[in-house]
Amino acid sequence: MRYLIAPDKFKGTLSAQEVGRIVAEVARNQDPGATVDILPIADGGEGTSALLAVQLGAQPKSLETVDALGRPISAEYFVSETEAFLDMSAASGLWQIPPEERQPLRSNTYGTGQILRELIDSDLAPIYIGLGGSATVDAGIGTAAALGYEFHDADDRLVEPIPAYLDQIAHIKKPAFAKATKVVGLADVETKLLGKNGAIYTFGPQKGLNPEQVHDLDLELARFVDLVQRELGVNHAAVPRAGAAGGLGYGIMTFLNGTLVSGFAVVAERLQLKERIAAADIVITGEGKLDSQSLEGKGPFGVASIAKACSKPVWVIAGTISQHPEMTSYFDRMVSLVGGEVTLKAALANPEETLKIRASRLWR
Repeated sequence: MRYLIAPDKFKGTLSAQEVGRIVAEVARNQDPGATVDILPIADGGEGTSALLAVQLGAQPKSLETVDALGRPISAEYFVSETEAFLDMSAASGLWQIPPEERQPLRSNTYGTGQILRELIDSDLAPIYIGLGGSATVDAGIGTAAALGYEFHDADDRLVEPIPAYLDQIAHIKKPAFAKATKVVGLADVETKLLGKNGAIYTFGPQKGLNPEQVHDLDLELARFVDLVQRELGVNHAAVPRAGAAGGLGYGIMTFLNGTLVSGFAVVAERLQLKERIAAADIVITGEGKLDSQSLEGKGPFGVASIAKACSKPVWVIAGTISQHPEMTSYFDRMVSLVGGEVTLKAALANPEETLKIRASRLWR
């Protein structure tokens, strides 16, 4: 048998590369003589740029910038000829800030904007930016400030570009000069910016906002969107993926004239996923958490969609699985690490060994 093993990361425990290696080892043990093709994937979330860099031979580089709270850090990006790849989480990620220090209303994407400015000034294009793992809900105003935009209050005083001060912004001053370049936001969700299904209500609690803050910030963002439309003549709030990375998707379209695409679609095209699926007999994919949100463009469902179009059976292994009626039409076999005698605590404590044991159930 010919297996294609194309997993996403198990967030917080195993990288996509590690998952691929472990499942491939299990496949060879369960089916001696099998041909195994390992192709780690990503969908725009954390690690997308690093994964593309490895597969495409891009070179890692680093830049001194700041994290979401403005503290100095060094962030990594990747360059391949004239192209650049960056995860916004490299500078503005939630993973950089301990839970007890998180302040979403005082966090922004300024550090990400500093990296983008460096890439733009270096005449790199296109610039691909993974929109996942954000610590912020600033709709990209921090990035805009790093690129030269200024936000002023009604008395023409400069306003610090953080969500806590969104209600003070009365005027927007565009940069005197800005290089035009192609910036592409890679998103793993279809979330729009505003409303009960928008960025703040969906992701704000994950970043530390309480219900009252979620309600108030969504209203302030709606007011800000109206201001942007009056002053800049654009309104991208209702565009799918605008809510990705705390609204940075909206910011990329608004302040950089960029575009938003499915991160998985770009990864699939660049890594020739369809061709490698066509060459396989069985496709195995996976991620840390498989649930209804996964249907919105996450990696395993993207893999399964292509595989089904090629009439290939698809097996999936995930840390946890929340059943959804559509899953059985995508996956022929499903196994989770957590379940039965394996608790979540046990799986997190020893993810590699747990994955080895549970993955073997795919062959039963």
